[in-house]
Amino acid sequence: MESKEEIAVNLTNTNREETMRQLLETTYDVIVIGGGLTGASILFDLQMRGLKTLLIEKNDYASGASESFDLLVHDKETFQMLPKQKKQELHQLNQNLGEAFQFLPAVELIATDTPVTAGIKKRLWPLLKKRALDKPVASIQLSATQKQQFESVGTITHSTVPFVDTARLTIDLIKASISLNADAINYQMVTDLYLSGNDLRGVFVEDQITGETNVIYTKKVINATGLASLELHDRLHKKESSTFTLIPRRKYQWLVPLTVLSLDFPVIIKQGLYPYTVSLIPRDQGVLVSTVRPNGAMLSNKAVLLEVKHEIERVFPEVTLDSNHIFTFRATKEVDTNLEKTPYNFYKSSQDMITAIGCPVSNYRQYAEKVGDEVTKQFKAESAILYEGSDTKTRIVSTDVTKKLTVTLSEDRRMIQLMNKYQMDQEQIERLSRDVDRLMVDYPIPSRLFIELLYTVESEGVYKATDFFKRRLRLNVFDYTIHSAIIFQILQFLEGRLAWTKEERSYYEREVKQFMAHRQQFDK
Repeated sequence: MESKEEIAVNLTNTNREETMRQLLETTYDVIVIGGGLTGASILFDLQMRGLKTLLIEKNDYASGASESFDLLVHDKETFQMLPKQKKQELHQLNQNLGEAFQFLPAVELIATDTPVTAGIKKRLWPLLKKRALDKPVASIQLSATQKQQFESVGTITHSTVPFVDTARLTIDLIKASISLNADAINYQMVTDLYLSGNDLRGVFVEDQITGETNVIYTKKVINATGLASLELHDRLHKKESSTFTLIPRRKYQWLVPLTVLSLDFPVIIKQGLYPYTVSLIPRDQGVLVSTVRPNGAMLSNKAVLLEVKHEIERVFPEVTLDSNHIFTFRATKEVDTNLEKTPYNFYKSSQDMITAIGCPVSNYRQYAEKVGDEVTKQFKAESAILYEGSDTKTRIVSTDVTKKLTVTLSEDRRMIQLMNKYQMDQEQIERLSRDVDRLMVDYPIPSRLFIELLYTVESEGVYKATDFFKRRLRLNVFDYTIHSAIIFQILQFLEGRLAWTKEERSYYEREVKQFMAHRQQFDK
């Protein structure tokens, strides 16, 4: 039988019973609930400090807000207006992104009274020092109505904007944490907290595949479930009248439900009267609206919201926004860290649980370090806990995933791209290639695609077909064409490898068909 470390290093659902058995036999220092970017970065930080940490996700990793993407500062002019610390954070982020950084097509609207500036790629060059990919993603096709609508308010330019693939970054962080001896499991939902008196003993979990319930033991809990964190927080405050609400992930950022405003691509509105930009970013939960104020001016949220509201209604005349259409979150019960007030907000739900709501992707590692500092304060009396500091901000995640890649000029360029994307070394890619050559006899799937499929099943926790298509291949972002016959073969392979039941096969196949139908509609 494989050792615990060998099983843990590979995020796999091929033997969930054995993985779960080992989790139930372990008492953790900290359990992180939520497998998005916030939870993954906190897991990484705590495990680096020497705490025994487990991450639990009720769906697939990065299937919530982190399934989407985060825009970076999208032009040089805006970048120059940022404070020095923020510029340094963006440069540091750029050094650690690796293959998680891409360019995404966007429609940029420049008001009629504002001169058209230089191309977005040229402006980005001194900021990111990255080379834009040749035709990295699908071009945006505007309908006649959209084009007429946009042209009525300004000049349209089809741009590319830099974004962080938060799904890829999240999964890489979890893999890096596993290599440091952390544990992680998906498709397990925390249903309640196991308390003895007022003391936390563990969490109750329900397997979302089998329906089985168990208790996993822990000393502390980090609630990193994003917009769902209020629900978990309230379980510790059933008898209290005080309410707990969340703040925006950053100042001047709001979420508009899809029922009010729906977009399939980012829209960047460059104002004419004021030198600031409004970004409309599509997400699963709605359209994320954010803006950066000129010269770092910190105006009231209400004042900025009124300006942004007016700008959105000017560009989209059919949209009328009111306070019920915009999610803004106010915060209470902030943790007192005895430091100057910073944008790194997190809250004490109880003595043994911290609610971490997250922060912009540009400083997610600094945020994780602040949460880690707070957690280790509670452990410093225990001699087993050796680390109260962290090099989270400077450590390159890929070095924890695998060894440095060594390739020659004779290597297939596409294979090198594959190695970079998943941080595989030469030995891994050769083994996968041999396995794929053998498996293609039964499953005629293109070899490169098959390597991705096999690797993600073995090492990235894929269970459903949509896990692979949406969050590993990123078909909801990138322009890939996969024929229905190949999709059928992928379903066949997953059914056999993961021992799906007939009901699971039917359900997961229907999920894929719905997703691909939406994808084809978007392409049209």
